[in-house]
Amino acid sequence: MSRLPIITLTSDFGASVFVGLMKGVILGICPQVRLVDLAHDLWPQDVRAGALVLEQVLGVFPAGAVHLAVVDPGVGSQRRALALAAADMRWVGPDNGLFTAALLADPQARAYQITDPSLMRQPVSATFHGRDVFAPTAAHLACGRAIESLGPRIQDPLRLEWPQPIQEGGALLGQVLAADRFGNLMTNLTPPQVEAFLAGRTARISFQGVVIQGISLAYAQAAAGQAVAVFNSLGRLELALNKGDLRTHLGLAPGRVFGLPVRVEAQA
Repeated sequence: MSRLPIITLTSDFGASVFVGLMKGVILGICPQVRLVDLAHDLWPQDVRAGALVLEQVLGVFPAGAVHLAVVDPGVGSQRRALALAAADMRWVGPDNGLFTAALLADPQARAYQITDPSLMRQPVSATFHGRDVFAPTAAHLACGRAIESLGPRIQDPLRLEWPQPIQEGGALLGQVLAADRFGNLMTNLTPPQVEAFLAGRTARISFQGVVIQGISLAYAQAAAGQAVAVFNSLGRLELALNKGDLRTHLGLAPGRVFGLPVRVEAQA
């Protein structure tokens, strides 16, 4: 039995009509598609947060899935409309770095600028390319249109800075990537990196004046209101406050946590 096509949707639109309008356009073109909402409550215009959401679909969704993402502070400008073939899936959205993880995961990725006007809902709004450009493109791809037919090949799709941990002075140095709605802070440190560095020793984690001893299996291993470090379900070291909000506790502004340093040291 053939599998029905899948389109996922990611945006910073929140609880608004915009997501429903994109779905309406998609269903009008490809009515058999299955729609999956990934996230729509991203901090407004936070492209990196969108890129981190899309990183999580790698290895989860089946080959052929189409990932539609609209976090688009440059809508109406000269930024390109992008369709990408990477990791056996398709990706559609603005060329602003949203698809950095897919580009890093697949060195053979192929990118195309969406220029064919027959794809687009007319007239094209200067402020809502999600409805008029990206949704119809995703629908046509899900229903079998060749990505090569959308427009010219792009050799230089935009990539975000994607920081990697470094070992320096006897410490493993990472960075915070994002905060979730609970105030938990996700870092760029992964279990293999941290465990290899620790080599069986106990971690001492320092961040913004907070010191956490050891890495717990779950938040509840810390007392209520106590800072805790865990490896989260997304495969990252996460800093949290059990039954609390670490971001707010530290006075960190939403959407302004990227790049804050995290230091891991090993204790005997």
